[in-house]
Amino acid sequence: MIVLHYLDVMIGFAFTMLVISLAVTAMVQALPVYMRNLKGEALERGLTDLMVRVLPGLESHAKVIVDHILRDPLLSPPRSPPYTWFVKPQDGKEVPRALSGVVQREEFVRLLLDFMAQDDKPDELQAVKDARAEIKAMLAMLDLTDPKDLLLRIRTRIANLELQYPDWSSSQRASKAILEAFMAGPGKDFMAKLVGWFDQTIDRVDAAYTARVRIWTAMFSIALVVVLHLDTFALMARLNADSALRDKVVASAVSAMEKGQFAPPPAGGSVNEAQALACARTHLASPGAARGLDAYADCMGLAEATKLELVSWPHDLDAWASRWQKFSFALLLQLLGMSF
Repeated sequence: MIVLHYLDVMIGFAFTMLVISLAVTAMVQALPVYMRNLKGEALERGLTDLMVRVLPGLESHAKVIVDHILRDPLLSPPRSPPYTWFVKPQDGKEVPRALSGVVQREEFVRLLLDFMAQDDKPDELQAVKDARAEIKAMLAMLDLTDPKDLLLRIRTRIANLELQYPDWSSSQRASKAILEAFMAGPGKDFMAKLVGWFDQTIDRVDAAYTARVRIWTAMFSIALVVVLHLDTFALMARLNADSALRDKVVASAVSAMEKGQFAPPPAGGSVNEAQALACARTHLASPGAARGLDAYADCMGLAEATKLELVSWPHDLDAWASRWQKFSFALLLQLLGMSF
């Protein structure tokens, strides 16, 4: 019986930590990852550094070029809620597209050539026109004077390769066509540097993105611990002493597992997007009594813990401050270690 008693205590404790962790993950996915587009920002910085490495002297224009490419309609879909609930278009223009978080080497090369081959448009920013003129001048010094013709030859070669090798993937055909075009003509040095550094740059982009997500996760975790005054030792003491609470928590944990609420997302997936959008619409983007980060956190998974009174939101500043009169060592450990 003693073993079962402490087993129930540990199940209740693990259930509480899991619920809070899922709430933190959901908030990180919905706010900094989606609203801030951390992946797109990391990719923009990485490709900007790559362009400067490949074409020294392009420092003042590299970011403009990469930004223009990553917002291309072929890479980046139009903005969708909840972003458009907060950011409204100005002067009748649509909300700018998000920076794409993924681009293949072959796509980047073709879009770069397309950027250079285009004529300046009247509604383009002057910075974009200046960047186009600068990179065309730099590549002209490498004997690449006609990007439009080079792009046409690459597209034609890709089509011919599809006829010859229909079992090849599109990336294989594009890679072969691009390398053949550059290695046999102008821009050989440019392409050699780009090929040599692109894959490693993307690896570093992924590492930088992961690091930033961890920082945001730590910030949200610390914020929840501070606001909820989550004391792990006190929580385990409550679960150990209160048999009614312990039974309710274990029953909720078993029910959640049977419903698959804690099943991991598919490979490459994240939290339920439909749920994130619905919670954001209700608790972040619309006025009313249900508006607020506390209600949003409850909607994204913390409600189960608050319903069982394992954690509770302070009603006012005085109630929150009174919880901090006795600062416990366990709470300090929670602040330092919860997000890791």
